[in-house]
Amino acid sequence: MNLQIAYIAAAALGRVSAFTSPSTISTARQTIFRSASSSTTLNMSSEDTITLGIFGGGTVGGGIVEILSNKADYFKQLTGKSIEVKKVCVRDASKPRDFTLPEGCSIVTSYDDILNDDSIDVAVEVMGGTTDAKDVVVGALTNGKS
Repeated sequence: MNLQIAYIAAAALGRVSAFTSPSTISTARQTIFRSASSSTTLNMSSEDTITLGIFGGGTVGGGIVEILSNKADYFKQLTGKSIEVKKVCVRDASKPRDFTLPEGCSIVTSYDDILNDDSIDVAVEVMGGTTDAKDVVVGALTNGKS
């Protein structure tokens, strides 16, 4: 899970891409953690908040929500930005979740609710599978999301 969060932070910083080798991810992760311990603030965009849309509200998606909530101060120190989960897309909105949604976050069932939301900066795909996952990633990139 830590590698996924490091990858999200590294992607937001423009240090890795979808086709990055594991050694590059490791290097980017070391750079991020080294930067977090220094007094330098990392700059990502002109906005004070980075908004996420997460595709998948199961074990991994819920874990990301919890880590981002529990480590909010750390990520703000690391990036100089607040990271806000705005929407989580799931197959069944009526299914109970084993994580608490952050304030202002909503559960949605349509991919387009995240893909077409211009206020969401980063799309995180953790829903599993291949076909829908590929369509979501392509849609996110087409719509200008990181």
